[in-house]
Amino acid sequence: MEPSPELMAFMSRLLPPMTRAISLLIPGRDSRVAWQNAKNNADIIQLVAHVSAVLPPPGSQAPLPELVEKCYALGLFPALWAVEGLGHWYADSFYERKAPPQALLTGSHADGLPAKSLTMLHAGIGMSFAKRNLDKLKATSPASEIRKAAEEIVRLCKDSSQEGYTGAAIESLGLAARFLHGTGMVKALDEQLSQINRDLPGYLWHGAGRAMYFSPPNFIPGWSTPWRAVAMCRREPPHDPGRRNAVAGFAWAVTLVNMRFPVIMETLLKYHGEEFLQDDAFANGVMSSVIMRYDISPEDPTIRSFHQYRPSDARLAQLWDRLVKTPCDLALNRYHAVLKQHRRLEEVFRYQDLGALVEKLAKS
Repeated sequence: MEPSPELMAFMSRLLPPMTRAISLLIPGRDSRVAWQNAKNNADIIQLVAHVSAVLPPPGSQAPLPELVEKCYALGLFPALWAVEGLGHWYADSFYERKAPPQALLTGSHADGLPAKSLTMLHAGIGMSFAKRNLDKLKATSPASEIRKAAEEIVRLCKDSSQEGYTGAAIESLGLAARFLHGTGMVKALDEQLSQINRDLPGYLWHGAGRAMYFSPPNFIPGWSTPWRAVAMCRREPPHDPGRRNAVAGFAWAVTLVNMRFPVIMETLLKYHGEEFLQDDAFANGVMSSVIMRYDISPEDPTIRSFHQYRPSDARLAQLWDRLVKTPCDLALNRYHAVLKQHRRLEEVFRYQDLGALVEKLAKS
C-alpha cells in the first residue's frame, strides 16, 4: 500500500530528530553528518511529495510548460525534485479524470517543454504508472498478475516517453516497488521483467537502490556505519547485475541529495570507500547522477563546488579522486554532451559501461 501524504510528512518530521538522538552515539563530526544526511533525505521527500506550490487550483488545469517554469522558479536545487513531483502529479491527473494516460510527454503534450526538464518529468510519470498498476498487488500475487502489471507499466512508459527517455520512466518502477511494496515485490518483478527484455531488470534494481537510500531504516545510523542502505544494496538483489545497479542507484541518490554538503559524501567514503573500489558500480552512480543533474540545471554552481571539493585527509582524498572527482570529470567534460547529442540520456538510469557506450556513440 502507498503511504499517505500525511504519513510521509509525519515520517519526514520524526526521523531526523530520531537520527539526531541516535547519532549522539557516533563519535565526533560523524554524528553531525549522520543527522544532516537524514535531514536532507526528509527535505527531498517533502519536496517531491508536496509539489502543490506550483500546481493549479483543484478542478482547474494549466499548461505543463507553465508549471515546469514554476518548478524552476523555486530555485535550482529544488527544481529537480519539484519537476519529478510535477511529472507524477501530471500522470496522476489523467487517472483522476478517468482519461487514458497516453502520449503524455510526446506530440502536442510536449510542445514548449524545456529539454532540461525531460529526464525528471519522465521519472515522475513512471512513478505514477508504477504506483497505479502495482496498487492492488502483493509480492505473493500470482506470477501472471505481476507479469501483466509489469507489461502494462512498460507499455505505458514507452507510449508516453520521448526518444531516449523511456528508461528514465521505467527506472521509477524499482523506486515505487521497493519503497511502497518492499523487496519481495522487486524480486517478483525482476523475474518477470527478465523474460520481457534483458535490459529491464537493470532499470528496476537501479530504482530500487534509490529507494533503499530513502527507506526509513537508512535514516537511522547503524552501530558500524551511518548508512545501512549499503548493506541492503549488496544483500537484496538475487544476482550480480542487480547488486551493481542497486549500488549505482544508491550512489545516484546520495550524490543528488547531498551535493550541497560534500562532507556527507566524504564521510560515506570513510566508512565504505574501500568497499566501493571493488567494482565500478558506485563510481558509475556518481557519474550518472552528475550527468543528469547537469542536464536539468547546468547553471547550478553547486555542481562545480561538489566537483572541486577535496577532503583534507590524504586517504579520503585518494578515495574521493577515484570515486567522485574522476567520474565527475568524465560526466561534465565528455559523457553528458555525447549522450545528449545522441538522445541517450536514459542510459544513465541503469548501471553499464558508460565509457564504452560513449565511445561507440561518438564513432557513429
